[in-house]
Amino acid sequence: MAESKNIALDASPDKLISKTYLSRAVEPFEIAALEALLTSCRHNNGQEQVTGALLYHGGYFMQLIEGFDEAVERTYARIVSDSRHEIISVLFEDHISARFFPDWSMGFRTSEGADAASIEAIYETASRSAARFPINDFLLLFGNDGD
Repeated sequence: MAESKNIALDASPDKLISKTYLSRAVEPFEIAALEALLTSCRHNNGQEQVTGALLYHGGYFMQLIEGFDEAVERTYARIVSDSRHEIISVLFEDHISARFFPDWSMGFRTSEGADAASIEAIYETASRSAARFPINDFLLLFGNDGD
């Protein structure tokens, strides 16, 4: 698996950032557990004004979170401390001029809700090299209706 990237960004509360990570579930998630997780994500993200998208496939999560710097970092710290999964790699982190998912507290897809071949290609690329993470392909999986 790709190593985690530690990208130093200017810590500024008024700058938007986007962070995408890959993690592995400690145990497979059933539908009810995924729904509970999504409800919790949407609540917490709403409190922090964080938006994003979550993909679950084959026991792995790929999640993009975005918002103001400090809020994203607090959200990510909460995610890292969640014992239901382990972080494998930060795939993409950068300042952004606008949100990719401005209307979604958390969009969601599983392999059943998107093209499985596209998901496999994204996971394969991410596992080989975080430096080549196909952020555009990830974004395309969500089209206009991930929430």
